[in-house]
Amino acid sequence: MVQLKNDIYRKARGGKAFFVLLFCAKCMTEVLLYQKDGDGQLKRCYLNRIFEPPELERLQHDIRLKNLEDFPALTCPTCKTVLGMPIRHHDGRIAFRLRQGFFAKKRLPSHERRQ
Repeated sequence: MVQLKNDIYRKARGGKAFFVLLFCAKCMTEVLLYQKDGDGQLKRCYLNRIFEPPELERLQHDIRLKNLEDFPALTCPTCKTVLGMPIRHHDGRIAFRLRQGFFAKKRLPSHERRQ
């Protein structure tokens, strides 16, 4: 069962957090499961908040990835549309800056958890 992360980043956003499924807007393929902290638009996906798929979740632990250029773009696994580019946020965390209009999202109810 996937548990919401409860750390300083969540607390900085008022403690409110929920899961979001991100889809490719072109082919509607599910791309990732993400923990969104706080209200507001989804503009970026931090690596430490990605839970699925495993190949994206593992990026946050890969010690071979040292420079921003080492990280791949966030692409749809089906149609290969680029949904986001890697950036380093001002707090030092790596994230994917999402391309508005290239993705769709679905907020999961708080009682729904992925197995």
